[in-house]
Parts: sequence; C-alpha cells; structure tokens
Amino acid sequence: MLSRFSKPATLAADSQGFDRFLGLLILAAAVALLAGWLLPVMTIRTLLVFFDEVSILTGAFRLLDSGDYLLFVVIVVFTVILPVVKLIVAYVAWSLLNVEDPRVRRALAWIEVLGRWSMLDVFVVALLVVVIKLSLISDVEIHAGLYVFMLAVILSMIAVRRIAILAHRSLSAGKETAAEKPSDYR
Repeated sequence: MLSRFSKPATLAADSQGFDRFLGLLILAAAVALLAGWLLPVMTIRTLLVFFDEVSILTGAFRLLDSGDYLLFVVIVVFTVILPVVKLIVAYVAWSLLNVEDPRVRRALAWIEVLGRWSMLDVFVVALLVVVIKLSLISDVEIHAGLYVFMLAVILSMIAVRRIAILAHRSLSAGKETAAEKPSDYR
C-alpha cells in the first residue's frame, strides 16, 4: 500500500507486512512528540493553594527566563532537537534512500547514535518529577502530556530499531548478492 508512494529500491518499497507501516509509525511518533511537548505533563501544587500546570515547552522556557541556561539547553536538545532529527533521519532512510546508496550507511549510523539517546528525554522529565515530589511543600499531579511524550519515545524507538534491522538485513543481502556475481576480472 505505502510502497506505491515510495521510491524504488528503498526500504519502504521492499517492506512487507507490518514494516509497510513504518512511515505511519514515524508520523504517529512525530504527532505524539508534538502533543507531548504542548500538553501539560504535571500540575505542581504548593501549600495547597497555589498550582501551576507545566508542559515540557513551558517548563523549558521558564528555565530560560530564570537564567538556568544550561538546563534549558539540555532539555531543548534532548527533548526537542534530537527526537526530531532522529525521526527525520529515520523517515529519509526508510522512504527516500536507495538501499545500495552509501548515504544509507551514514543514515543508519546516525539513527543508531540518536537512538542511544532516546530515553534521556524521559529521564529528564522523570528526574524533574522526583525532585518536585521530594519537596515538602509541593505536590505533583501527573497529566496525559507525560504519557503521550513517553508514547512518542517508545514509538520512535520501535520504528528506528526496525528500520535499522531492515537496513542491516538489506545491506547484508546486497553484499551476499555481490559476492555471488561472477567477476569480470578473472
């Protein structure tokens, strides 16, 4: 179904079964990522009177406003920039690059490097919740934004891992096929 819209000799064109829907999985991860940034992830109640709903982006910009530049950069890099780059590179590798193109190997290397950092963004949010929960005067209520954000991370990890497996398998099959061809230089 989706292979009709992809270039020939790409992972998307050669995909079968569930793998044909990897593009949609990447799109679902991107939508969940955007929603995870914008939806409230928690409400912080202080002294039972004051409360504040915080999303990932509003929390990051509050850090910027308060002068915590390093924390702002860490959160923006690991929860915004790297996940978006990972999804773009995964989609390009899956749907646009010819399997035998050397750029596939570079894209695959980038996907694997970015994939290693996937859980750091969830760790940052979880650490923030733990720090606030340890406070004696604040109470934290978790909202859907945190779960949607974690869903985005999980969907992207599944898609990226599957694309890496397909690419490695396809590259290995290409090497075997090349080794079986008779050489013209004998």
